[in-house]
Amino acid sequence: MHLRPAAILLALGLTLAAVTGCAEQVTGSAAADPNAIQEPADPSTTTKKPPASTPASKPADPTAQKQGDVKITTRKKATGLETCGVLKAADIEAATGGKSSADGGCIHTTTGPSTVITQMVTVPEVADQDGEKKQIEIGGNTAWQVSASKEDCQVTVMLTDDPNVITPAFSVSVLAIEELDTCAAALKLATDGFNRIPSA
Repeated sequence: MHLRPAAILLALGLTLAAVTGCAEQVTGSAAADPNAIQEPADPSTTTKKPPASTPASKPADPTAQKQGDVKITTRKKATGLETCGVLKAADIEAATGGKSSADGGCIHTTTGPSTVITQMVTVPEVADQDGEKKQIEIGGNTAWQVSASKEDCQVTVMLTDDPNVITPAFSVSVLAIEELDTCAAALKLATDGFNRIPSA
């Protein structure tokens, strides 16, 4: 009976001696092997998540126009132009049937019907805009009509395809508070402005 506890103590003593005898103190710091390939411990439990810095991408819009697809039949002057003021009050009134309160400038407002018209020599940002997009031509040049709603329509026409020009397009936006065919008005105004801009 006395042998049994002694045998257990002896076995424990030998095990501890073996463990401590094999232990060795190592100095330095741990570093991962750059050539090591890490594999998941259990492939069925891993989930792939996109990196947090990766933005979600929208599916490509087949109607979105690429800069390389621009058609220029009538090259227009796009540098040295006044950014706003291509269209005058008479142009705005003829297109909307309303009375304009300003002559020139970026923004016109009319009464009877109530509208807000913006005009600008700008960069074509059509691909990023929300709304129904339609590619058209004005004077043989590529243009886009973008309608966010029946009250809001924008027409942008390319003046040149010169990559060195910072503002290669003329854009007119019509926002109507009362009943008006905004796309028809924007198209007329963009065409009038395009025709008024001198050829290059």
